[in-house]
Amino acid sequence: MALDLRALPAPEPMMRALEAADALAPGQTLELLTPLLPTPLLDLLSGRRLHVRAEMLPAGGARVRIHRPDDDGPTGA
Repeated sequence: MALDLRALPAPEPMMRALEAADALAPGQTLELLTPLLPTPLLDLLSGRRLHVRAEMLPAGGARVRIHRPDDDGPTGA
């Protein structure tokens, strides 16, 4: 699943991202496109047993991949 949140006004991107991340079933991955590195979102996701990886994009903005592990085990970055 992918969400392009780059054109949305705050706080809509954070709300949509958290809702989508919470809805992930074990084994599912969510990809977000954001206008900036979403540090507050990354901080919130860190405590939710999700694997999260963020990268800056050469053309600007960031890509965030959120994965819920099959075993719902410890998080990894």
